[in-house]
Amino acid sequence: MPAPSCWVWQQGKKGPIVNSTAEVAYANLDRLLCLEIQGATLSYGVKTGLYEAAREAEGRPLTLAAAELLDRSPVRIGIVTGAAVPDHMPAGENDGPLGSVVLARTLVRMGHRVSIYTDPPAASPIEALVARYGIDVPTVHLGLHDTVQQDAIAADLDIAMAVERHGGNPYGNLYGVTGLPRHAFRSNVDHLFRTMTASGKPTLGVGDGGNEVGFGKVYDTLCARMPEFNLKEKTECGGGIFTVIPAEVLVVGTSSNIGCYGMVAALALKRGELGLCHTPEEEHAITAYGVELGLADGGSGKRIAAVDGVPVDDNAVVVHLMQAIVRRALAHPGDRGF
Repeated sequence: MPAPSCWVWQQGKKGPIVNSTAEVAYANLDRLLCLEIQGATLSYGVKTGLYEAAREAEGRPLTLAAAELLDRSPVRIGIVTGAAVPDHMPAGENDGPLGSVVLARTLVRMGHRVSIYTDPPAASPIEALVARYGIDVPTVHLGLHDTVQQDAIAADLDIAMAVERHGGNPYGNLYGVTGLPRHAFRSNVDHLFRTMTASGKPTLGVGDGGNEVGFGKVYDTLCARMPEFNLKEKTECGGGIFTVIPAEVLVVGTSSNIGCYGMVAALALKRGELGLCHTPEEEHAITAYGVELGLADGGSGKRIAAVDGVPVDDNAVVVHLMQAIVRRALAHPGDRGF
């Protein structure tokens, strides 16, 4: 992994952080994103391996790459999220929707026009979360593998993002991290992201398991380094869970929500606006509201205040540390007087 360059304070200058290759503050945010604190039912060591592959491919901190993509004049941004599983998580899991709505709120504050795309079973909680924040972010229902609809979406967007959204394996099939199939009931949006790329439009993927849109950027690396986590022997088609669908920018997190919060912190850092950061208090509140809406913890399948097996208290601490990194980066160096 390339070593980060030293951060040099520009004496007397205020405002947004000036980017350089691998700024230390962004690298610190990256480190927070991939802490191995996921629930015991999820494989240990995956986050580190996924992050290292993505960081090497990007050549700079992932949060910096995301901030530079999103910090621009207002454009139309689409976020695809939501992961419902019939009979187990009928309204979907909380990883993805919570982070997507927090990110959407920040993007709207920046002037972007944002829409969220999801499968009909997962739509109601997302709509309620959007309403809670009072932001103008429509939730669009995806047809099952509807490529005509995806063509229209691609034509309307300037940037497409996927948050905790499965991408197809080499056979175009969608699988969860346990190797169970999802393509029979969850819309495959590979066509949307391929169309965006073919049109020269930017894409961004946020994930935590290697099976989400974006990880195709490092597919060969993951297959070579982490074959045991690809679960080829467990997938019906034998193609494994890793996706071949890439994204221009790939962000890896302990959970995809944490990945979104890291991008929000990176935008706050880049724009010099600490107030853009997600907060620990709001993490508690939005997680509790998700439980009320029927969103489940993906680590246990239960409607509890946890995300991928990580209790909300722990996630709130990570959010607090993100704020601390941004606050310190935007502060003037002091003189203690001795």
